[in-house]
Amino acid sequence: MNKQHVLQRRIIFGLLFLGGVTFSYASTEKDLGSSTSAITQQAVTVKGSVKDAAGEAIIGASVVVEGTTNGLITDVDGHFSIQASVGQNLVISYIGYETQVVKIVRANQQINIVLKESSELIDEVVVVAYGTQKKANLTGAVSSVKVNDIKDIPVSNTSSLLQGRMSGVTVSSFSAQPGAEGDVEIRIRGINTFGDSNPMVLIDGVEGSLNSVSPNDIENISVLKDAASASIYGVRAANGVVLVTTKRGNADKKTLSYSGSYGVQKATVLPTYINSWDWATLYNEQNEAMGDVTSNYTPEMIQQMKDGSRPDLFANTRWSDKIFRSAPIQTHHLSMSGGNATSHYMGSVGYVGQDGIMEGTSTDRFNFRLNADSKFIDIITLGLNVSGNHEEVEEPTIGTYYVFEQMKWHSRPSVPYKYSNGEWGFVDGNDKMQAIKNPAYATTITSKKKYSRFDGKAFLEIEPIKNLSIKTSFAYQYNQWNSIGAEPAYIPQDSYGNPVGGSGKNYLTDAYYSETQWINENIITYHFDVNGHAFNFLLGQSNQYNNFRSTTATGEDLPSDNITVLNGALSTSAKGDAAEAALRSFFGRVNYNYKDRYLAEFNLRRDESSRIPKKNRTGYFPSVSVGWNIAQEAFMEKYSFISQLKLRGSWGELGNQEIGYYPFAQYIGLGNNYVWGDNKVSGVAISSLANPDIKWETTATTDIGIDAAFLNNKITLTADYFYKKTSDILLQLPIPGIVGISTEPYVNAASVKNEGWEFALGYNDQWGDWKFGANVNFSKVKNEILDLHGKDSWITDWSINLEGHPINSYYGYVADGLYRTQAEVDEANEKNSVGGGALKLGDIRYKDVSGPEGKPDGVVDTYDRTVIGNPFPDFTYGFGLNAAYKGFDLSAFFQGVAGVDRIVMDYPTVSGNVTTAFLDRYSESANPNGNFPRLGNGDYNSQPSSFWLKDASYLRLKNIELGYSFKQEWIRKAKLERLRIYVSAQNILTITGIDDYDPEKYGTDTRGHAYPNAKTFSVGLNITL
Repeated sequence: MNKQHVLQRRIIFGLLFLGGVTFSYASTEKDLGSSTSAITQQAVTVKGSVKDAAGEAIIGASVVVEGTTNGLITDVDGHFSIQASVGQNLVISYIGYETQVVKIVRANQQINIVLKESSELIDEVVVVAYGTQKKANLTGAVSSVKVNDIKDIPVSNTSSLLQGRMSGVTVSSFSAQPGAEGDVEIRIRGINTFGDSNPMVLIDGVEGSLNSVSPNDIENISVLKDAASASIYGVRAANGVVLVTTKRGNADKKTLSYSGSYGVQKATVLPTYINSWDWATLYNEQNEAMGDVTSNYTPEMIQQMKDGSRPDLFANTRWSDKIFRSAPIQTHHLSMSGGNATSHYMGSVGYVGQDGIMEGTSTDRFNFRLNADSKFIDIITLGLNVSGNHEEVEEPTIGTYYVFEQMKWHSRPSVPYKYSNGEWGFVDGNDKMQAIKNPAYATTITSKKKYSRFDGKAFLEIEPIKNLSIKTSFAYQYNQWNSIGAEPAYIPQDSYGNPVGGSGKNYLTDAYYSETQWINENIITYHFDVNGHAFNFLLGQSNQYNNFRSTTATGEDLPSDNITVLNGALSTSAKGDAAEAALRSFFGRVNYNYKDRYLAEFNLRRDESSRIPKKNRTGYFPSVSVGWNIAQEAFMEKYSFISQLKLRGSWGELGNQEIGYYPFAQYIGLGNNYVWGDNKVSGVAISSLANPDIKWETTATTDIGIDAAFLNNKITLTADYFYKKTSDILLQLPIPGIVGISTEPYVNAASVKNEGWEFALGYNDQWGDWKFGANVNFSKVKNEILDLHGKDSWITDWSINLEGHPINSYYGYVADGLYRTQAEVDEANEKNSVGGGALKLGDIRYKDVSGPEGKPDGVVDTYDRTVIGNPFPDFTYGFGLNAAYKGFDLSAFFQGVAGVDRIVMDYPTVSGNVTTAFLDRYSESANPNGNFPRLGNGDYNSQPSSFWLKDASYLRLKNIELGYSFKQEWIRKAKLERLRIYVSAQNILTITGIDDYDPEKYGTDTRGHAYPNAKTFSVGLNITL
């Protein structure tokens, strides 16, 4: 250790001392407290010093009498003096070094300790494709997450726990709806294609869903981000790979563990709607602007809303209070594990129960897992992994999205939630108004979807000679769900019992889905070392098959609402679908390592997929990566503060088979009528054209990275630059109408790039009994469409796909405030071709930015729509802080995004609820300085435009947790190894510029109809025997 390093330590120690952070247990009688009882009458003074291998003093090392709270830290010279008893042990520790235990054998004993650097970080193993590697020797871009940091967070969707934890991995939690797996989205380094962009998730080597695994069963999660680390998975890995390794038992150690928590959830934010009398006033104002006041509310009606004198006719209903609630969530997990020198086992059962924050939503999930392996005659290992779960998910039959739509578009505050007679409210006292769709009633008509999943894997491994392994495995999965939804024959009524709509029919829907997958893998590995040259070889082959079948049947007019079988319906209809696919692959890998200094890896995979036509069915996907551990060079020895320094680079190609089951096939549609002679007969017709020449979508990735660690691995740094280009993306290009077929064939036509950089920085340290750490990760990805092969006008509502811009960019008019003067209005009416009624004061002013010739032409029309926003963030980041003192631990984790846009389209419908923002609408008489457009010209003012575009950047406190672990001397009598209690909170703070809506909503959710996110407060318990 050089003098500069020693000086750094002394400065840090001095600052800590001045700041009151340092401490000494033995300095005063008050500090010692009850710990003095541990020092017997044979107490002696023990002095000594703590140094590193270079002979430099270690400042702040912990010196504790084992089994007591009697302890201190070393001073600026590494010295200590402590009282203890002969026969007791001193425990000396410091972060980044191996702990030493020394026995006290006599009085006035002088103890001089030399701590060895810990190899924990250097030898840290990371799970990679088909094996593990030392983190120090990785040449690809791989991130991992510490499962202990996330396993106690109460969620029903395991994927959401990864949010913000790793650079280059963007996890979006769009909602907190129980059982809605698709509401959590994982994207690794951007979006590569217009189709499926989900990464492949492998659980113990078998493709599956991350949400099917309990966090308490997970040992490790690694994410393969570049082609070099993922190319060995070929066509399944174009969008990245998430590797999940579950726990197995430890040799000679049996444990029984329980983890449980109970929490309460509530919505992070909900729209704030105006009261009924303000709503009626705005409704009248809208009618007057539209020139039809026949359904206006009279002053007497509005007064009755204010004073509540006739609640059945003129109420003041806050619909969000009737639909949303505070709801409980609980998790329980029990596991046992153990083993010996040749066998290991781990078994667990778990339960998650969550009532949703929206009425009528919930989930109950039971899961189990059993992992076991055993070795025979020293060369044969047999193993088995079995897991499964059963889940019941409840939601309103119409779907939570449409409950929100009913609340925003089809209900109003003047209608009571329920009449005084207990019946559901549908109308108010204005007989010119139509009946509403009561969203609270909709939450009582629910359907339950029942999931059952089974995963099994058996493997056999033989090691016939040293360093040679032959392994074969067979995995089988079966997933199925069924759902029964019944809608009763309910007729809405007014408060007097008169019907106000409804068909009087009941309906029944019965749906079933099942899927099966099996995969057989056969792998040979061999490794050897010659004079510092280490080689690892892997050769493998796999066969995979999967299929699905779905059926949906509906019926209506059943004799009773209690009958839930289709045989009871007067009329029924049914539809179904089925498909299957197969994949055969060969793959290989070579790793080279010279004295942990020079590293190289080569991968090649050959895939044959039934999803591609025979002539292009075979694809080859290579990769190469190299690394240089600079810190291992002799010339780096003088830079002792650098623990690790590695440069790495990689290039590789991946394919994408997530393009449907039969994208090359020609489809035939039924239900077409033909004239045959004098008769009309039913027949079939081609509904989509075939293209037998399509081939793989291919993603090529280049990555340059650096891994470093400083101050004996206290500070760690990883940084990467990457460039990904996906070519031959499948598109459906237009065909001439004369062909007579509306569905175009797929063509390999488009290309997309994702370019960016990312870094992760960590810091961990210890001063005596104080342990603390901090970490931060930061990512920037630029998504851009490079080529659409001439396809234009790819516009969907608010979005467009356009060369030179991100996928699904926001597309609309550029708003320039509101019209404030009559002269502006008169001029605008002469050139407005947007639609809607005649422009008036308070309407949105759209800019003339283009025309048929590509330049402003004095007319505002569809040529003036342009790219106005980006649904993908410029930056994503996360940072965490943690500290521990004796038995207490505290952690906080923040996550955020910057430079992302969302549409907040709050312009009210003709008779729907109105947010409080629209109290600031423009009104020539009542509010001439209003900042929102006037009412009464919805067709014009609700056009896609930048007026409704908001910066959705946010910073969120994702989790904060305080825990306490009881001292072992307290819990040993109860035969406990560990007892910890904790309190935690999730999503309790969000800093954003968006009001009324969660900024982390779907990019396509323009009206805010998605199920909201939730904040959760919980208490928990961890017990280990």
